[in-house]
Amino acid sequence: MSSRPDRLPEQPVFGRRLRALRVVRGLSQAELAGSTISAAYLSRLESGARPPTPRVLSYLCTRLEVTSSAFRASAGGPLARVLATVATVGESAQLAAVLENALLLEQDGDTVLRWQAHWLLARCYQMQGRAAEGLRQVHELTELSDEIDLPDLRVRSRVRLARMLRDSGDLARARDCASEALSLAEQEDLPRRDRVEVLMTLVSLDAENGQLVQARERAESLVDTLDDEIPVRLQVEVLWTAAGVCVRHGDRSAADETMQKALDRMPSNEDPVLWMRVRLAAASMYLQMDPRDTLQARLCLKEAGSVVKVMGLPLHQCELLIMKMQLAFYEGRFSEAREISDELAERVEILGVRERVRLGVLDNQLALIEGNRVDAVADMERIAKEAQEAGRVGLSAEVWRALAETLKLAEGKDHRRVTP
Repeated sequence: MSSRPDRLPEQPVFGRRLRALRVVRGLSQAELAGSTISAAYLSRLESGARPPTPRVLSYLCTRLEVTSSAFRASAGGPLARVLATVATVGESAQLAAVLENALLLEQDGDTVLRWQAHWLLARCYQMQGRAAEGLRQVHELTELSDEIDLPDLRVRSRVRLARMLRDSGDLARARDCASEALSLAEQEDLPRRDRVEVLMTLVSLDAENGQLVQARERAESLVDTLDDEIPVRLQVEVLWTAAGVCVRHGDRSAADETMQKALDRMPSNEDPVLWMRVRLAAASMYLQMDPRDTLQARLCLKEAGSVVKVMGLPLHQCELLIMKMQLAFYEGRFSEAREISDELAERVEILGVRERVRLGVLDNQLALIEGNRVDAVADMERIAKEAQEAGRVGLSAEVWRALAETLKLAEGKDHRRVTP
């Protein structure tokens, strides 16, 4: 679809709309620019520093599959101004409240801008630990994508919904959403990166359901297809997801090798938040290994902690604390683990299902070591059975393993206490 109008869209309206259309399609500036224009020039177009030429406008209309009118709609409303601010100065702690207000003012405004705002708002809620509000936003996002009827937005919305349903513990509905997204992506022959996003989500669901053979096959297939067409962010997430599957499959060497590729592929100066997240993922993996690799986990947590301190949101801070608590426990620093537990008790409302389970397990492990054996064992057995009944086979296995290890540790401690 192309367009060559008599009158060119004017700046800064054009730049705001250009960025909004690019972002909702999941394209980087380099990907949209391609070999026709430079990414630097595209950046100046988005900032309003340069006006578009007829040739460039025609190219962008073709690449984004829109007419030139898409660069004029709803240009000056509150949503456009908020999204333009995010584009130029980045996200802030107050962004959620600003987006909420703008969405209220433009309930009947441009649907593409509203989709982008709901996407950002859902991410804000998630990072702030407001899981229920985030899930509600993603439901609205999915309905809005159907209204817009752009296949890439419909797929991306369903992937986001599947992941949030997974994190909330609703694995059955998460799988339905992911399967629907995969079907849409294949029917519409969407770019490979969209299908990779969907398949990566299905890998995580397979692993959580205990379908490790299928998860491993899918993960290895995804890793084999990674190339420059796939954004670096997505490559890193695929690699750490595959590494986690290898750990659950008992293949320590493959897990270590795959995670190292993820760590090496993400330079700290390109995306500090993703650099931090891959190190948190690596620390979690090392703490799940058998035997647990506390040395590597400690190194990853030290690196991640330097970024969490400066840029980490509440959810990142809690993830870091939970893993520091795990590390302290498995290194025998029980008093330190208890102190971290007390700190986390004040933030438990922002934790996801898996993080709450891990904190509950750790609290019971500490209680067992401290001598409260009967209640701690009973509670850990309850947690493991509930996870199993919910279809979270992987999580259930983690709890049973933690219980067995802690019982052995407590017995050794009791033996040393009574040995003359």
